[in-house]
Amino acid sequence: MNLEVLKDRRDHIIKKRSEIRDLPACEKESLAGAVSQRACVYSGARVVLNPITDAIHLVHGPIGCASYTWDIRGSKSGGAQTYRHSFSTDLQEEDVIFGGAEKLYQALNELVARYRPPAVFVYATCIVGLIGDDLKAVCRRVTEETGCTIIPVQSEGFKGNKVEGHKAACDALFDYLIGTATRDNNYPYVVNLMGEYNVAGDFWAIEPYFKEMGVRIGATFTGNAKVNDLRSAHGAKLNLVQCTGTVTYLA
Repeated sequence: MNLEVLKDRRDHIIKKRSEIRDLPACEKESLAGAVSQRACVYSGARVVLNPITDAIHLVHGPIGCASYTWDIRGSKSGGAQTYRHSFSTDLQEEDVIFGGAEKLYQALNELVARYRPPAVFVYATCIVGLIGDDLKAVCRRVTEETGCTIIPVQSEGFKGNKVEGHKAACDALFDYLIGTATRDNNYPYVVNLMGEYNVAGDFWAIEPYFKEMGVRIGATFTGNAKVNDLRSAHGAKLNLVQCTGTVTYLA
């Protein structure tokens, strides 16, 4: 049976045994429909960042946004389980009217005091973009007061879809984590594995092959990753991209 494909969706589809051409246009917005890249900006950012196992992930927005959490993807961890908790500022009508910055400040201080994480990712949602909370200012203030790295993720909606969320996550990593620490350079062959999220523990199947070749994986973006591994990721000799749609922008 032959199914007619809409012209504007052809670049997003590859048929088996068809003519050879480039990879599908993963980084571009597709039309609504089945197998479509039309989730929200925030969800795209969460896909990239949530597998960082020892970080706190705080959603600044209504409680409904926090439903998109670890169990949507189910990435595996070989150690820390902090990333499996879902935290939200639970913005209400009063916060929409008077602003939610103070509520965010209080939530961050409570989380840092209770969990002592190496970093906290703070995700902006649609409502935060509308009311204009200064996410960067609040994060900078808590970083200065507590010494914990608080990272604003500009993933508010109305500026695109899931693909823009991937970019927002990459910007957060590049601006606030990568390059903030150095690694031991005595090992000659170090690579970063980009776009590998260890969803079914697949990273643990891949890693032994690199070891057999004498190649060390410095950082994984971001399956089973730890904050300090990402800080020194700039010291790798090569970035190997597995998921082109999410991290090619960063690589």
